[in-house]
Amino acid sequence: MEYGKKSADEAYKTLILFKTPPDLKDVGFLIHARTYKDRDLWAYFPEFKRIRRIPDSNQDDSFFGSDFSYDDFGGPPNLDDYKYDILKEETIDNMPAYVVEVTPKVRRKFTRYVAWVSKEHWTHLKIDYYQDKELYRSGVFKDIRVVDGVPTPMHMEMENKKTSHRTEIDINEVRYNVNHPDSLFTQRSLERGGK
Repeated sequence: MEYGKKSADEAYKTLILFKTPPDLKDVGFLIHARTYKDRDLWAYFPEFKRIRRIPDSNQDDSFFGSDFSYDDFGGPPNLDDYKYDILKEETIDNMPAYVVEVTPKVRRKFTRYVAWVSKEHWTHLKIDYYQDKELYRSGVFKDIRVVDGVPTPMHMEMENKKTSHRTEIDINEVRYNVNHPDSLFTQRSLERGGK
């Protein structure tokens, strides 16, 4: 379950709480973004009963043991931190797409990624992450639905190409533009499972 809120003094806030699978039950993730570049991330692990701040240097690490990264759930990036080149146009699953090479201006775990961006919805359909010349992670985003005017992939897969391990996420329900109290987006609420 994911909650998001935009307040006057911050770009956005996000609270993610896992109910399943059983090994992630009650694990939580909280983001406070003052700008799209300046953000704080925390993770809550109920087995240790503690909150851990996720430093910027770890945002490319595995998101709770999955093949996604913390950054994949961190919200929109600061666009000025990257260089973009349109390589070509292709069609994926009958959807016309731009193929865009994205290079971070500051080195990350990945040195570049190639994204297939839907011309109709302006959302990722596929993304390949590279470490220098080696493909190390690849994601696909399917079942794009427009929910409250927001194109949303309802099925996501990410595969670690070095281990062949893959993580799939299916979204059953999503709502946008919902108001929640500021008290929901606190470390105390993170520890209490959104209460």
